[in-house]
Amino acid sequence: MKRLLFPLAFLPLLALALLVGCAGPQRAPFSPESAALLESFAGYGPAADAAHVAALEAAARGDLAALNHWREGMLRPADETAFNAAHGGAVSLRFEGPWAVYAPAGEPKATVLYLHGGGWAVGDARLCEDFCAGLAERAQAEVWSLNYPLVPEHPFPAAATYAAERLKALRGRFPGRPLHVAGDSSGGNLAAAAALLAPGAADGLILAYPALAPLDKVSPESDLYGDVLALTDALMSAFGRLYVDAAQAADPVASPLAADDGALRALPPVLTLAAECDVLAGQSRVFHERLAALGRTADARHVVPGSLHGFLSFPTLTAAQAEALDVAVGWIRARP
Repeated sequence: MKRLLFPLAFLPLLALALLVGCAGPQRAPFSPESAALLESFAGYGPAADAAHVAALEAAARGDLAALNHWREGMLRPADETAFNAAHGGAVSLRFEGPWAVYAPAGEPKATVLYLHGGGWAVGDARLCEDFCAGLAERAQAEVWSLNYPLVPEHPFPAAATYAAERLKALRGRFPGRPLHVAGDSSGGNLAAAAALLAPGAADGLILAYPALAPLDKVSPESDLYGDVLALTDALMSAFGRLYVDAAQAADPVASPLAADDGALRALPPVLTLAAECDVLAGQSRVFHERLAALGRTADARHVVPGSLHGFLSFPTLTAAQAEALDVAVGWIRARP
């Protein structure tokens, strides 16, 4: 009987370990600023999310009224006066054709093509203005943020091919500078697509919480964060369906995660700035696992703890933005 006392004493601990193991992956805690933003969504967030899904579904049927109203609400005036006054010459803004150009005070040491997020359907070149301005000032980079054609008026692959053409144009215009392609969310998708379509044109990729497979869900992240209002599963699915159909989604230009090994080997070094509490975080995780399996050593994935999808475009998420900017600036400075 005495021989049984030792193992029996540990049965409660064993039961607890089994319960924890069966519980599976757990949601990471939100950062204080993320939690505060989600709390501010509490009163209207679910209704706004449903309205945005409905706007995208209506646009797919040819009714653009709600989508255009959403777009208009996101626009900033095409006037650089206030920006330039606020920045006191440290960085300047000008408009040139489809571009919003953020220029450092001194001679640029690098060029960045920036592609904004917005589910391929909304947003414009000034959506992540603070991040673009920070890159210009701190990395001494001239940041060319692009207004690209949006869906559904310009169906796939219009935005990707347009971005690739602009990438090649910047390569020809500034041949002596390192050239990086950056983008957030759907813009991260387009940045990777542009690099795939124009191999050798870019010296680096910077992808912030990218949508690398518009119609796919990658667990456990898609299960853990599918109800987080910054980007719910329902909203991401609606964006994806407006951008591509099932057949188009198999194209690596639509889903860079589906690119073959040869295409991935040809990519320039990749930095991903992942939001930890993001329905899309699994896509960049799997993407970097594939890159690492190819023996690539110059790539990096930085996870911003407790952060939400879209943190570069929310003005109150300053700590997440500062962390991402620090990493991106260091990345650009380290590139030859």
